[in-house]
Amino acid sequence: QASSVSAVIHAMCSAGDREIAGRFAVLIWILWNNRNNKVWNDATESGQGLGYKAKQLWHDWFSVQTLQNGRHQNPEQLQPIQWQKPSHGWFKCNVDAGFHKELNKTSSGWCIRDHLGRFILAETTWMDGNCSILEGEAIALLEALKVMTQRGISHVIFETDSKTVVDAIHHLRGGSSEFSFIIRRINNILLCNPNFKVKFVKRQANMVAHTLARAAISWPSRCTFETLPLCITPLLNNEMI
Repeated sequence: QASSVSAVIHAMCSAGDREIAGRFAVLIWILWNNRNNKVWNDATESGQGLGYKAKQLWHDWFSVQTLQNGRHQNPEQLQPIQWQKPSHGWFKCNVDAGFHKELNKTSSGWCIRDHLGRFILAETTWMDGNCSILEGEAIALLEALKVMTQRGISHVIFETDSKTVVDAIHHLRGGSSEFSFIIRRINNILLCNPNFKVKFVKRQANMVAHTLARAAISWPSRCTFETLPLCITPLLNNEMI
């Protein structure tokens, strides 16, 4: 019904739904950046990839706003989100990525625990270059999946705080972007390992992996921990209670 692009933008942002308007504004910003990237670098991403990127950026922003607003609420009204132990016979592997723009590095970290919450194994990696948020989160998950496969560990629930990556695993089909390629590799591993499950979890329940990913650049490019690293000892002990 709109006669111009500006009319479309005005209609979307005046619809009264703040979430739709916010998502729409982020999408426009992503499209504008993609246009500039085409003009100056002759590089573009697929429409589907841009959509997933916009969704992830909106989700990250909305999570921060929710957390900040929650600080002003009555503490009794806040329900803390904690890491949950897996069922008997299952392991849980928490995964996260770290982004260190000032050092031009992207890192990842994961930690696997048993049904009692006991530490089994952890690993950190980092590589030169700044990945996009989506690519970094997907690569972190891919690294954890590869190690579990190589070690023959089955019945593993993988948790990541990137909802967009989890949604892409379940719904993204095709695409020529680097993110799409990583998702296809993840799905290939999942097809070969029916006792692997990938789930989304909020950041508050993923702090062990978050801490490992941030600390990764303090160690060699790949570190495997068969004993509990000091940087996550307090967190893991608290979550076992």
